[in-house]
Amino acid sequence: MDEEFFISKHYQSPFKVGRLRGNWVVTFTNAEGKRSRFKLDAATEGEANIRAYERWEKYWDEYSSKKKFRVATLWTLYLESLEGRPAGKKMASESGAILPFFGELYPADINDELVDKYIKTRFNRKSGKAISDGTLWTELGRLRDALRYAVKKKRLSKDDLPFIKRPGKPAPKDRYLNDQEIGKLLKAAQHVPHLYIAIHLMLATAGRISAVLELEWNRVDFERGTVNLIVVNDKGKKGRACVPMTRALRVILLEAKGFARCSHVVEWNGKPIASIKTAFNDAVKRAELKDVTPHIMRHTAAVRMAEAGCEMRRIAAYLGHTDVRTTERIYAKFHPEHLKKEADAVDLSNHIDEREPLAKPAGKRTPKK
Repeated sequence: MDEEFFISKHYQSPFKVGRLRGNWVVTFTNAEGKRSRFKLDAATEGEANIRAYERWEKYWDEYSSKKKFRVATLWTLYLESLEGRPAGKKMASESGAILPFFGELYPADINDELVDKYIKTRFNRKSGKAISDGTLWTELGRLRDALRYAVKKKRLSKDDLPFIKRPGKPAPKDRYLNDQEIGKLLKAAQHVPHLYIAIHLMLATAGRISAVLELEWNRVDFERGTVNLIVVNDKGKKGRACVPMTRALRVILLEAKGFARCSHVVEWNGKPIASIKTAFNDAVKRAELKDVTPHIMRHTAAVRMAEAGCEMRRIAAYLGHTDVRTTERIYAKFHPEHLKKEADAVDLSNHIDEREPLAKPAGKRTPKK
């Protein structure tokens, strides 16, 4: 063959290095979508890989300095990279807020004053109420990530990368359901089969709602007694695991399997369901509960495990956490032995066994108003 290419040793390399008429060359797709090929000043394969990266990087640095991309183009570039991932779906929904405001601008045009204006003018279209700091934190963070991705992909120079300030990240809500509240919610959902099944799955598997709604019967193993929330090529879908099937969940799933009309476990009218938001909120109202979202089911499951004294590493495995430190940071405080040994170390019981009663404070008591 006149030209033999091999993939560069760089992980997921955007270029190929090969031999052409006795010379080392690099080939890659240029900004116009066409193939560009450049001769390399190299004598060995290893040297050719280094020179290839340098030539590819030089091309995009020169192109970025000549061609200015608007925010909308860079946003779309990042959105396409997230295709098929939950983050991609969320980003697509955020486009309606970000692009009308920032889309036609160039990244270098973004400054603190402009971001302040976005924050002050961002309102919910339906309710007319100001958007929460949490939503603003997420939206502006997504814009920041899109522009950083553009730098990585050589569509934006580092000099044109703006600093995007955000409101402070809200403290995570520590809401979870006690056993009585779980009973109320299940009772309120018992006449809505798909919702009832989904709630049982979220509580018993500690799975996110997206994982539960994507669950298919071929990953429910009654013989082994497991529910596998992991799907093939599950890249980017965090917090998923294969977990044991609880006794209560087995009863519910066997009943559901008896009237199943499609491959998905949670179904409506024989079809998969994209969202249970409306049905879930209605059930929460009927149960007379407050501040309850589907994600709180996962949080509740993890809290129950911690309160039962389960090891953090095992809870992490159940939740699908890749780093047990994340689990410890959120759930260690619910463990009955949390800091117990440390508290015992500073216990001064030996100094109060034969003490005198506390003396009343001097001075007159301030009357209550």
